Amino acid sequence: MSIVTQILLLISYAVLGLAIAIVPPRAFGMSADLAYVLGLVVFFTAWQVQVWLIARRAEKDAESRIEKLEDMVLILRKDLERTRRHGEKGDEKSDQLVSELKVLHTLLTQVMEREVELTAKPKAAKPAKGDKPAKDDKTLALTPAEEVTEKEPAPAPEPAEEPMSQAEIEELDLTPEEAALAVVDEGRDEVDSGDEEEVDINSLDDTTPRPTGKAVPRGMTRKKAPIRLIKREDQLLSVVRNSLSENRVDLYLQPIVALPSRRTVHYECFSRVRDDEGRIVLPRQYMKVAESKGLIGTIDNLLLFRLIQLVRRMGKRRPDVRFFCNMSKYSMSDDEFFPQFIDFMTANEEFRDRLVFEIAQEDYMTLDGDVKDRLLTLGRKGFGFSMDLVKDFNLDFALLGDRKFQFIKADIGDLMTAHPEDGDTEAFKSFLRRNGMQLIASRIETEDMVLQALESRVEFAQGYLFGEPTAANDMNREL
Repeated sequence: MSIVTQILLLISYAVLGLAIAIVPPRAFGMSADLAYVLGLVVFFTAWQVQVWLIARRAEKDAESRIEKLEDMVLILRKDLERTRRHGEKGDEKSDQLVSELKVLHTLLTQVMEREVELTAKPKAAKPAKGDKPAKDDKTLALTPAEEVTEKEPAPAPEPAEEPMSQAEIEELDLTPEEAALAVVDEGRDEVDSGDEEEVDINSLDDTTPRPTGKAVPRGMTRKKAPIRLIKREDQLLSVVRNSLSENRVDLYLQPIVALPSRRTVHYECFSRVRDDEGRIVLPRQYMKVAESKGLIGTIDNLLLFRLIQLVRRMGKRRPDVRFFCNMSKYSMSDDEFFPQFIDFMTANEEFRDRLVFEIAQEDYMTLDGDVKDRLLTLGRKGFGFSMDLVKDFNLDFALLGDRKFQFIKADIGDLMTAHPEDGDTEAFKSFLRRNGMQLIASRIETEDMVLQALESRVEFAQGYLFGEPTAANDMNREL
């Protein structure tokens, strides 16, 4: 309301009050004093009403402006939060990238150091005039896909292999399936990789000799898989070294199933080394020589990065599936790599609901206290652990539960031997569950073993009966 309008209203109120003070005494004989008081009351009342109306209108205008300001503040606040989130994500991605680069740098350094140690040769004599200069030693490079490739031509031919005896093959404790896939050619230096020829095992009767003397289950039809059996240690070392240099370490997955449904719920991860012809060398062969030469940690690290790539490709598909990744005592005791590994995992919490780090009971018992504390730090961030190859059942399993172990895995034979009475295994399983752990029966290869597990109320199982380790690249449909 403008000032002129307010003045005109005041004048009109004054005229009204004056009229009330003059007219009633003359027209109605009212007392002049009473008429004056009545006129003043009318004037001041009209004036206060006008002031109240003006104040009310100003209050409404102020409320309207405040509401608009609040809306603007809310919009600005949301924009600020969105900007902050983008900034935090950018910082988080930067931290993640830095962490990955640190771990990858350590891995590359380890590979290069081992390569230098294993390929070191005496200094060559100076070439005579006219001779071609010798080629430089091969170098390694790590690609963004965490791949180690060899830039120079392939290394010198490997030493000639010696055929393995039947007793030496049986010492490898091959499963029936592996025995059916491995062939030793006694008349040649190497295992015959041959053509991919169909082998119908159903055509063999139960008395037909197998490569390891073990019976092969019926119902299996396999192509002749190139599994390479090597006797000499220097030959194994050469194959492993070249496989690491040329990035021939593959990720294999074996299902862990729920009983009695036999539905796949988790996977255990294995590494497989391939030679230059694509033939597989089983871990039971190369493990000792790799450990003695300090290569097992590098193999474990390459396996871990393969698994990380797989988990990232899966994204949010099958969120309940977890991958059991074996960790050797050599990797955990590496003072250079393991702290960076812990930092990398704690900075990437996207993996905590996917990865379960599996440690053999014998290895865990030999770890130093500071290594166990680092593992506990990882567990407190939400990562789980599984104790594998349990043979001593007198261990303080409640303490393992406090140490963030979530699974206890034992061979079905060891489990039944340690708990021979009816209900013993079920009681042990219940004790584990009360302490936050679940029991997995491993190495189940026959239906009789399944019945043993079912009678003991074992909840999870693993073994060749449910599925053999398969290359992750061949499991796109399952994953």
